[in-house]
Amino acid sequence: MTKTPLDILAQTIRKTREARGLSQMDLAHKLNMNPHTIMDFEVGRSNPKAETVFLIADELDISLDAILFASTDKPNAVSAEVLNFFASRTPEESAKYISLCRQIEQMSKKDTEG
Repeated sequence: MTKTPLDILAQTIRKTREARGLSQMDLAHKLNMNPHTIMDFEVGRSNPKAETVFLIADELDISLDAILFASTDKPNAVSAEVLNFFASRTPEESAKYISLCRQIEQMSKKDTEG
């Protein structure tokens, strides 16, 4: 059975959170969210907004590429969900999201380097 991007996101959040020794309550507290929100993400009952994915990825130090492209067989392929997300955005909004992704990746690199 092929996993959906939401399944992969849920699995990535749960595995990374557990590997860091955080409970759902701990992660929710760090992100100022309700613990049920984290639980809903992890079991695939909720489809988080892009901004929420960015916050979780930043907090757990998850590569956004790992989240966005994990569901594709081709390393440089873009999933339909990502294409649909950006199709409904203006070029300016898309540029802001891409810029934010790059900033988060740079912050992650700096954190791991020193």
